[in-house]
Amino acid sequence: MEKNQTIPTSDERLLALLVHLSVLFGGILLPIIIWAVQKDKSQFVRFHSLQAIFFHIAYIVFLVVFIIGIVFVMLVFGVGIGAMTSKHHSDPGAFPVLILLLTAALYIGIFVVIFAAIGYAVYVGVKAFGGEYKMIPFIGKRVWESISR
Repeated sequence: MEKNQTIPTSDERLLALLVHLSVLFGGILLPIIIWAVQKDKSQFVRFHSLQAIFFHIAYIVFLVVFIIGIVFVMLVFGVGIGAMTSKHHSDPGAFPVLILLLTAALYIGIFVVIFAAIGYAVYVGVKAFGGEYKMIPFIGKRVWESISR
């Protein structure tokens, strides 16, 4: 980043905070709207709104892939373990316990992903409200390069 950046105003810092907190309310529409309105007025708001947009997209894609993975694992384990227990009736109670534990672990994984994304968005929002150009890993550098042209 360049050293000769202007210090963001309180309005710019507030908008940067709001685009990151939009993961809690407003979804991806709020950063898109703020980006569209502020893209030519403030480099600080443009940077943070683009970061928030791409963070939302990455978050949604990751969550969808994770859920598809859960469905796949549950189908494979459900069919495979169901076939095994139907042939070997030695311990019919093992099937439901294993599936329940696997299901619980995967649902806990979903909640961990959701709360981690919310927590990180709040963290970046607080840093933005402090006037920092906090870069989200894998996203921030590319956004910075695109707005610095």
